[in-house]
Amino acid sequence: MTRKRIVLLLVAAAACAESHGASVSDSAAGEAMILRLRNAALDESLRVVRGVTERQNVEKDLLVREVHSFDYFMEQLQGEFKRIRLLQRQAGSLDPREDPLASVESERSQILREARAARQRLSRLEAAAEQQGRQLAALRDSVRASADSALSSGSERDSSRMALASVRVLVADLRMRLDDLQHQVDSLTAYSRTLHDENERLTAVIAANAARDSTVYYVVGTRKQLVDWRLARETGGVPVTGWGRVLQPAEIRDSTHFTVGHMHTRVIKLEENRDYQLLSAQNTSALESRLSPDGTFHGSLRIRDPEAFWRPGKWMIIVSK
Repeated sequence: MTRKRIVLLLVAAAACAESHGASVSDSAAGEAMILRLRNAALDESLRVVRGVTERQNVEKDLLVREVHSFDYFMEQLQGEFKRIRLLQRQAGSLDPREDPLASVESERSQILREARAARQRLSRLEAAAEQQGRQLAALRDSVRASADSALSSGSERDSSRMALASVRVLVADLRMRLDDLQHQVDSLTAYSRTLHDENERLTAVIAANAARDSTVYYVVGTRKQLVDWRLARETGGVPVTGWGRVLQPAEIRDSTHFTVGHMHTRVIKLEENRDYQLLSAQNTSALESRLSPDGTFHGSLRIRDPEAFWRPGKWMIIVSK
């Protein structure tokens, strides 16, 4: 029973080691999943920052274009003002005494036409100026929004850098923990193998002990054969004639003539038409066969309780009559 308990304890220890290794592997898998989720969140944050940066670059290009367009508009406006001043000087320099009337009227009408054309161009320039003003106002609002977005994106980049640094620290810590867990798994695997080998060794020892404990031996022979085999000796009786000598079992030193049997065998097959005598000291109360007071029985030997019968000894000597 003690050996069986040892085997059960070893099997339970091996099962605990395997379950602990499985729990360690599950913990490592869960931490790896958390790391993947954090990496995915960091990738999403970096993608948002890249999108904000691209939008700022586009708005900056638009602002440069608007500034160039405004410079071109101012150049046109200054050119129109120069033309108007030139027309005013020309109108003031006319002398009716020197020029004929037709010439005066013709020159004046030409100046008026050019003045009207200049006023129309000036109106168009004023409308374009108002449009440019609205565009500049919208562009200022966009630049202000871009600046605010740049500030927020800068804070997001800072937070992303901090998140990246924390993820790197987490990765380093996780690698250390994974290395430690792998070392524990290797140790548990080696310990489990050792337990398995010890379990197999103990199982083999217990099987051998069980086989040895359940093995019995018996020998059947005549009086003369048993004496010659030195498995029995004669004691007492008359010294000269030898009458009255009693046959007793001797110390067993040679197992050559014995038959190997199993303890749980209930029938020792013998010749059914002969009588036999049980010479060794087995427990005769555990027999099913009927024995006489001197241990004689007829035919095969039938055992009712094998364990009780073989308990006094595993070497049985039967005398054939």
